Amino acid sequence: MITSSELSVALDSWSNVVTQEKATLLVTEAFLSLPERPNLAIYRIEYIDGTVDYGAWRRNRINIFQRWRKRRTNEQREKFDALRPAILAAIEKDNAGLFKQLTAGNSIEFLVSRLLKESTEAINASLLGASVTDVDRECEEAARAISALQQAYRHQQRHDH
Repeated sequence: MITSSELSVALDSWSNVVTQEKATLLVTEAFLSLPERPNLAIYRIEYIDGTVDYGAWRRNRINIFQRWRKRRTNEQREKFDALRPAILAAIEKDNAGLFKQLTAGNSIEFLVSRLLKESTEAINASLLGASVTDVDRECEEAARAISALQQAYRHQQRHDH
């Protein structure tokens, strides 16, 4: 299971790619679609008629990113943990690769599938006549995937024996 600190780091890195504003919108939508919502100060941003409540958007962003994600107090930790299902659902909807990495972690199965994906991309780039820069990048990604698999496997073996 992913820890709160790992989820906080993932939320931060994901929001750096999509922006805090988009991440706030996606987390809010996921939160509002939960069958059972915890009592959190998360407000509807977009309405059916297309209107946008920018004040709610700002308040949600501040609560999610400036307060709860930091997890400095017990209350902040509790609220961040209560928001966990919505954060995971939003990440899964927007970035399936990151979601798989979060939920599968460094499992051998996940790392093998990542290695297969990266090596296939390197092979395809070279066979399809991609630029040297593109082939180099794909090969470097495959090499990182090999290294991650080696490290995880060694770590697992040390702890299994």
